[in-house]
Amino acid sequence: MVPGDALVHTRSELQRLVESTILRSCVSISKPSFPNLRCADPDGVLPATEEEQVVLVVEVGLVAALLDRKISRDKTEALATSIRLLPGMRRITDEQVNLLLARAGQRTSRSDAWMCEVAHRLTHPGLRRVAFRMAAMFCAWDGIIDDEEQGYLDFLARAFGLDAQEASKLFSEATGHADAFVSMLPPPPDSDAS
Repeated sequence: MVPGDALVHTRSELQRLVESTILRSCVSISKPSFPNLRCADPDGVLPATEEEQVVLVVEVGLVAALLDRKISRDKTEALATSIRLLPGMRRITDEQVNLLLARAGQRTSRSDAWMCEVAHRLTHPGLRRVAFRMAAMFCAWDGIIDDEEQGYLDFLARAFGLDAQEASKLFSEATGHADAFVSMLPPPPDSDAS
């Protein structure tokens, strides 16, 4: 058995997620992609453990992988490999990857609530950078960053407190394309203006 064969189930599950409404509730062409959220009570968010933050990184990568509504075999294998490179995930089986992705798909279906959770519970600086790089890799997979993918990357940059220069550097590290990421984020307000 070829190691990637067990991921066929994952690919079909991911394709089912693409065709379902799970991501359509997160991304809609009729409204701005990933608007500036007003989370219910950001101060009431419980801190996430490192393990929970790693799962949030997986979820961020899954959403990015599904934004273009296509999941190829090589993209599925890259997603599984990326997951296995995360802290504590090195020895997980293909079946465990399938379960993790299925749970991630269910959790991300909460749309705005999930995005608020990512923004407020994924606090580890290193894991935030890993999540952004993973998202950048999957958003740029087909060589094109469309409006939805741009909106998602901008949302992550804003949520993780990345300035345009750092976001561009992380994008370059993930994709090998220097200066290819142009943030659509508005510049920070001028603190000297009164």
